[in-house]
Amino acid sequence: MAQSNAKLTNVEAQRIMAILEETLSKLQLLSHVPPLRRPEGYDEFVDEVGAEVAQVLDEQLLLEQQYKWVSTPAHEQADAGYDGEQALPDFETLDDELRHSTRVVCRMLREAPAISERLMQTGAEGPSAAMRRYLSTFAELKSQTYAKLSTSVEEEKSKEDWFLEISAKEEKASQQLRQLQKEIKAEKADRERDVSQREETIKKLRDELENIKSATIAEEKQLEAESKASEDADNAAFTDKENSLQSELTRLIEELKTKRKENKESEEGLRKKKVKFESEVQACIDKYDKEMEEKDKEISALKLIYDEEKKELTRLEEYFSKLMAEREVALAQERKKAEQRAREQAQMATLSKAATMVQKLWRGKEGRNELAKKKAAGAKKGKKGKK
Repeated sequence: MAQSNAKLTNVEAQRIMAILEETLSKLQLLSHVPPLRRPEGYDEFVDEVGAEVAQVLDEQLLLEQQYKWVSTPAHEQADAGYDGEQALPDFETLDDELRHSTRVVCRMLREAPAISERLMQTGAEGPSAAMRRYLSTFAELKSQTYAKLSTSVEEEKSKEDWFLEISAKEEKASQQLRQLQKEIKAEKADRERDVSQREETIKKLRDELENIKSATIAEEKQLEAESKASEDADNAAFTDKENSLQSELTRLIEELKTKRKENKESEEGLRKKKVKFESEVQACIDKYDKEMEEKDKEISALKLIYDEEKKELTRLEEYFSKLMAEREVALAQERKKAEQRAREQAQMATLSKAATMVQKLWRGKEGRNELAKKKAAGAKKGKKGKK
């Protein structure tokens, strides 16, 4: 890749590629350090590399372990191996210390390649799968960056803008990361407080449950004692009741025998009465049949008489119907004649009244004429006297 960097004419591009190559080299060195554990054959490893190097690696291991615990939610720290006895620094302090320790380890491995080779020998399986993926991704990123940086000079301005944009995004991402770290820290504190409150609540509920269990056991014992006493009393009452009912049963059996004997005698007497009553009823039935036969004959004779009289009644009804019809006709004619006479009398009365009125009118007119003549004659005489 050093030969490839020679093709880059821009100094900034060469610096960027140099930084990426250096970073990749450091990551490759760090990939040989076992994560969260000491190298295999640690005692032999200490003898070969020295106590100072082993101490640096132990400090790195401790910081990585603490970083893992701090990054884990409080309710999951026990599963992550944290026993709660060791005090943990805050996240930001631990982050700075881990960065510094990582730089020290990286510088140590670069200055002493034998240490890196020894670590490679102790870790026969090599870097972890996650680390291998990370190195592969970073190498690909470096190749892509080189491809972008090796463009023509005319695109240098756009590269600078891109770099500034990336820097701004990185700064923004860093700010967001710090903000998120603060929020995570606050959220962890709230979470721990909630968990603590819930644990206290659970403890109280458990104490209450124990008290309830104790009270329940005492109540069960008391109920058993009361139930035993009640059962004994019920058994005694049952025995007394059973004896009483047995005596009553014996008495009723004797009474039943007596009743059966009495009922048998009564049944024989009633059977005799039944035979007697049946004979009397049969005699009554025979008498009734004989009387009904005689009555039937009388009814037949009366029916013949009734039929004859009904025929006579029908004949008379027809005769009187004719008479009534003739009478109605005669009455109708009489009514018409009476109505005619009434009309004639009314007309005569009207004519008489009209004649009387005419006569009155005529007499009145004649009287007025006479009076007028007298007045006229008197007036003439008066005029002559004045002359």
